[in-house]
Amino acid sequence: MRTGGWMWAALAVVVGVSMYLVKYKVQALENELISKREQITRDRGEIRVLDAEWTYLNDPGRLRRLSAQYLGFGPAVPQNVVDINALPMRDRLGGGTAQSPTEDTLTATKPVPAMGPTVHAANTPPEPGPFAIERPVGFPVLVARLQRLLFPDAVGATTSEENAR
Repeated sequence: MRTGGWMWAALAVVVGVSMYLVKYKVQALENELISKREQITRDRGEIRVLDAEWTYLNDPGRLRRLSAQYLGFGPAVPQNVVDINALPMRDRLGGGTAQSPTEDTLTATKPVPAMGPTVHAANTPPEPGPFAIERPVGFPVLVARLQRLLFPDAVGATTSEENAR
């Protein structure tokens, strides 16, 4: 056999093997498609059941009955409606103490702590200010940056396209 004959024989073997592989790949994809369609059918049935449950659970009559039974809620009556000035005021910094609303408490402003460099003793760690953000440093940051660089498709990694949104 000449060189051309060997080349055609090799080409026929390569085409035959590739056709064999493609055939089984297509069969696997068809089986996957069938299983996905069956899963979609099951999910649609589950969605219909969940919609029916949601409709039952959000029935206004049922919610009215349950709120009266367990929470003691009833229809609004005029005795329950008060003016805004009758409500107690809370401390702005979250102290939780109730005060009567007077002109002084409504117009008074409390100073916001200044953010600036503070001097600390040598062995005491600085206390974070009200707006301080602790940033991780050291080895965990290095590992996170390497993961983001080497595995951009990993879970939790963001791309510039996602950051732009």
